[in-house]
Amino acid sequence: MAEYWYLWLVLAALIIVTAVVIFFAARAASSHNAQTKKLLEELEHLKQLKDKYKVLTPELVNSSDPSELLEGVNAVMQAKLEKSDSPEQTFAEFNEVQKNLYTLYYFLEDSTQGLSFFFKNNGTELRQQILPALEAVKENDFSPFVKRAYDMFDENNEEVSLGQTELKLIDSQFLSIFNTDKLLTDIKSYISDNLQSLND
Repeated sequence: MAEYWYLWLVLAALIIVTAVVIFFAARAASSHNAQTKKLLEELEHLKQLKDKYKVLTPELVNSSDPSELLEGVNAVMQAKLEKSDSPEQTFAEFNEVQKNLYTLYYFLEDSTQGLSFFFKNNGTELRQQILPALEAVKENDFSPFVKRAYDMFDENNEEVSLGQTELKLIDSQFLSIFNTDKLLTDIKSYISDNLQSLND
């Protein structure tokens, strides 16, 4: 048996490898379970928001945190889009108030990283809607920067090119005056003034 001493080394190596594989498999399973739990929690959160804001009343709007209010209104619209066989058509059938709020939700979510992030990560529908949406909530402070960025990303505008240096400057100027809390407050007022359009 002594002549097969190397088999003990092979066995020991296999035991170590097996232990390592089991360890990493356990970590992977744990990570997967954590991600699944987080996703389920997010889905439950969205369901609660959708149920809470499905029907808007003056009392509900006035008592709501502006950020949660917009998220709740968006959750209701997002549910309609997800159920639709043609989300693009369903979005096109939204009234102007719904389109504005849906666009503003993603504008707020994306623009904390700069205007360019919003324009790079969203389709034509939201790009075209953002200026009317900002005008609807009477947001004029940074609209000129949004207009410049829109022109740069407009493929049909041959007079404007997508210059990275200028785009970085626009992002910097925009972020220097972008006020999330003020925009959310303006959006809450806009929702309050347009309850009928959102409850239809």
